[in-house]
Amino acid sequence: MVFAPRERYALSTKDVLSWIFDDVKYDPDKPVYIDAANAERSISSREARAIVRQLAAGFDAAGVKAGDCVCVHAFNDIYYPLIVLGIIAVGGVFTGTNPAYTEHELKHALRTAAAKWLISEPEILDPLHKAARSLDIADSRIWIFNPLPNQQVPRGWKSWKALLEQGEKDWIRFNDLDTARGTIAMRLFSSGTTGLPKAVDVSHYNVTAQHDLIWGRHVANTSFEDIHLFPLPMFHAAIAFRAHTSTLKEGEKTYIMRRFDLEQFLANVERYQVTCLGVVPTMALNIIKSPHSRKYSMKSVRWCMCGAAPLRPEPQAQLQKLLREDCPVTQVWGMTESSCSATRFEYPEKDTTGSIGRLIPNLEMKLVDDDGNDLGEVYNVRGEMCLRGPTIVPGYYNNPSANAQSFDADGFYHTGDIGYCDATTKLWYIVDRKKELIKVRGFQVAPPEIEGILLDHPDIVDCAVIGVQHLVDSGEPLEAPRAYVVRREGCTERDLDEEAVKNYIKPKLARYKWLDGGVRFVKLIPRSANGKILKNVLRDEARKESAGRRPSKL
Repeated sequence: MVFAPRERYALSTKDVLSWIFDDVKYDPDKPVYIDAANAERSISSREARAIVRQLAAGFDAAGVKAGDCVCVHAFNDIYYPLIVLGIIAVGGVFTGTNPAYTEHELKHALRTAAAKWLISEPEILDPLHKAARSLDIADSRIWIFNPLPNQQVPRGWKSWKALLEQGEKDWIRFNDLDTARGTIAMRLFSSGTTGLPKAVDVSHYNVTAQHDLIWGRHVANTSFEDIHLFPLPMFHAAIAFRAHTSTLKEGEKTYIMRRFDLEQFLANVERYQVTCLGVVPTMALNIIKSPHSRKYSMKSVRWCMCGAAPLRPEPQAQLQKLLREDCPVTQVWGMTESSCSATRFEYPEKDTTGSIGRLIPNLEMKLVDDDGNDLGEVYNVRGEMCLRGPTIVPGYYNNPSANAQSFDADGFYHTGDIGYCDATTKLWYIVDRKKELIKVRGFQVAPPEIEGILLDHPDIVDCAVIGVQHLVDSGEPLEAPRAYVVRREGCTERDLDEEAVKNYIKPKLARYKWLDGGVRFVKLIPRSANGKILKNVLRDEARKESAGRRPSKL
């Protein structure tokens, strides 16, 4: 027995580009993407369509083939979504990487996604170029993304604008279910339930279904003009679908910030009278605690959604007080494997309980126990939440073992999140996480990635990494990685202390993967008979320490 969808809707089977551009229901000349730093820079649907066709011709002339993966390594810009759509138009597969990534992280990402072509901003080219050279990706397959007036193309490199000089070419078209399900549009990163970051194949069908089941219905349910502000990074699954496809599909006025800056974000909300906000908990906490929230008004906001990690009811209520009195602040739950959101609240419903809402239409849920047994359609009973439906991705790229571990024979994706459905309200709640994934400020951190680097240290013989609650300057607890480390025999605290361990990983990993949760030195790492790290034991130790009790001696 499964939790069946409350509603089912017929869905598009078109390719993403035809779905966006063939039936535009708004003024195609009105600005859609707008640079928040310079509102004179904007792109309309008509302009976007022409640029995408030019990019398709340029990629085709360069030799990009159907199925080739093209990596975009860049900060946010109004032209970023058009590059994504240009890649998809020629039959390619888009993948994006974090501009903060080091050479080590980029090498893993490029290899895992099987990227063959690269597009990078000049300021962050160096680590990408080094990673590309180590993987034998030729310089001739790299373009420089320099959309801003002050960005220069380094000597010897070619600008992405050269792609616009090959005329126009129509995108690859189709309109049948099998092709829509089987053709990959994006390859986004997720750590899944365990292990290093994995490349998630997202089909054309996933992309269009995500919009039609959520955003298309949201627009139909509201009477105000949707005005968006996007400060979240466009490579991230939390915003990728909304930024690259839904914006053009609906023609909503969308202001793009190059990156998140709190005061500038708040100033933009007031300046552009933003009505729809998507935030992550870290942003919400920063807004609440900042004196800038009293300097700028957020009363234009009519609807606010928080995702990527849980937000406690207290800050959720505090955030709501900064917005219009009738503005709902609600939470959603999702992951890359569900093409972002799997649950939500329908506007204008409010919530103050910390719920993640209800399943989106067409999606099924089942709960399983620790042994994978189906618990049936039961209420107020906790179990691992498993999903099936049109937004669930085909799987991880070139990773059969991860697919076998995460997708069962009935087509359900096992999320690793433990939750239950309330019998009265039918609202869902997340209560625990079976998987070892750490969520840091909305970003996913895979402990094995940090563990692998630590084990390269000559004075570390064993280690384990878990997520712990870490108090930031605002006093709010946020999750952060903590390492439990076993020194080699003969190694003392003078040879290897906490700061030395922290400093060892800093040049190798992005800032959010640093060990802000601390380092604990132990005599041994608890393991099962088959050698698996017993991270539940370490979590218990961390909870005891946090509660002020003396942890046991490991």
